[in-house]
Amino acid sequence: MTIRALQSRSRPLTILLLAGGLLVSPGCVSWFHEEDVAIVDESPAEWELSRVVGDLTVPVGLQVAKIQGVSMVTGLDNTGSDPPPSPLQEALLNEMRIRKIAKPNTELASPRTSLVVAEAYIEPGARVGQRVDIRVLTSRDSETTSLVDGWMLETSLSESAVLEGRLRKGETFVRGHGAILTDNIREGRDDSEILLKRGVILGGGILKKDRPIGLAMRADNVSVQASARVGQSINSRFFSYQNGGGKTGVANPLDDKKIELRVHPKYFENVPRFLRVVRYIPIGDTTEERLQRIQNAEAELMIPESSEAGAMKLEALGKDSLDSLKKGLASKSPLVRFCAAEALAYLDDPAAIPTLTEAARSQSEFRHRAYIAFGTLDDLTVIDELEGLLHCESAEARYGAFDTLLEKTGKAPIIRGVDMKGKFIFHPIRSKASPLVHFRLSERPEVVVFGDNIPVRTDAILLMPKGLTITGTTDGKVKVTRVVAGRENRSFVCEPTVTELIKGIVDADGDYPEVMKVIYSLKQQGAIDARVEADSLAHNDRVYFLEREEDSDSDYADDEMLEEEAVTEDAEAAESEEIAASEKSGDKSWWRFW
Repeated sequence: MTIRALQSRSRPLTILLLAGGLLVSPGCVSWFHEEDVAIVDESPAEWELSRVVGDLTVPVGLQVAKIQGVSMVTGLDNTGSDPPPSPLQEALLNEMRIRKIAKPNTELASPRTSLVVAEAYIEPGARVGQRVDIRVLTSRDSETTSLVDGWMLETSLSESAVLEGRLRKGETFVRGHGAILTDNIREGRDDSEILLKRGVILGGGILKKDRPIGLAMRADNVSVQASARVGQSINSRFFSYQNGGGKTGVANPLDDKKIELRVHPKYFENVPRFLRVVRYIPIGDTTEERLQRIQNAEAELMIPESSEAGAMKLEALGKDSLDSLKKGLASKSPLVRFCAAEALAYLDDPAAIPTLTEAARSQSEFRHRAYIAFGTLDDLTVIDELEGLLHCESAEARYGAFDTLLEKTGKAPIIRGVDMKGKFIFHPIRSKASPLVHFRLSERPEVVVFGDNIPVRTDAILLMPKGLTITGTTDGKVKVTRVVAGRENRSFVCEPTVTELIKGIVDADGDYPEVMKVIYSLKQQGAIDARVEADSLAHNDRVYFLEREEDSDSDYADDEMLEEEAVTEDAEAAESEEIAASEKSGDKSWWRFW
């Protein structure tokens, strides 16, 4: 991630924390296009030494790729429609015939089904087997009124276009299917008909092909020799081990113009940073030049305005730069300390851990990057620190710690989840902080409950759609009942806690959207004394404010101490506002987004 410094002598310096510093728009799946070369920044470094990779190349394949498919949604409550003749209808009928579905026209005409368009966005550097969300929406001329309770049949997503009245598809990049979480539920609104006709299948697609990125040689450096030299320089810094134990580099020079890059495992969650660091790798340094380069980068690191670039230049030099980065940890500037710790984490040095912990706990401007950096460290101390962060009052800090632990450890006892009949994963987490119920709205259906035995008032009564009723019993328990016409009523009695109620809803054939509706409705009634949040993940576009020192030699230390106090005060104020907003959220609607 980059830091863009906007300097002004008449106002404080504002530093924007951007997602990798690479602004991209939806593009095609292929990674190399000649036109990409012209839109990338010209110089990553201003060295008066030997050249770096960024002097000879520009990155390509950075656009987010949009892929599409056509499919059928089933299980609708007579809210579907018979689609009119169109290229989409023809493509879907052909697909149904290939799969030997009996009477495809009859199935598609049923009010319990609907033709839909499926979309997915593939990030640069995405890998085979990776799960992606699938957006689902009705076609423009569809008469379908709702996709609520719908299940999308398996479909293939690829680059598509309508040519000569027919839908033409390229290679399959994603296959997916699953239950649709409609946008009216995700946004907590029942006042918009359009929200009923679109939604998302959380993690419903599986990537079938890698999405590579690469470098293109600049026009004045196009040659097989130059391409090979760049590849060799990159591979001397970044390599991984094959199954047989041998090293394999991440760069593969394809010809005189193109170098394909495989993202190093340390950077799977931060591809833009990987590209920036790669472009700072020197080509053909002598020992003297390398020492001078380290010295120059160290000087940049210690100046807040240039600390981000200085840290990544040191990171590009590998283990030789550890001592210089550790000097940054002693700075009075929070920005310098964090940039140094972040680079140390990508170099797998545990010296980064205390600074990253503090950033995750109380510096919201750095929190997103801190958790990504935590994920790169192999030191066991990281697990202890993340477990400690599960007790933060901030929902964002708490859930970020859980999410990182889940990525790192999978089934560690403290965060181990329970599969709720294939509908979602439920994670009960012991936490000393105030009770919190958290729902995931991207990547995977998931409920996390922070706190033991969060009580549910038994005088609350809920009459939900699809015949679901929640009531209290005379002996102080909660009764979950499902009434469906033509079927025997089903009732389950459970203890009056959030955890047991969630299990009872699932036993009564409840799904993820229904659990969300029940919990938020009970919260709105005041029947649950806990915060209820959704997608409380740290943002990657936070703004960091840094007072500009007029005289860096004389006033630097005092200014930095004031700045650090301001950062702490801002973090505490933001946390208080976050909690207050959560408590007031039920006054206006039963849903709240961050």
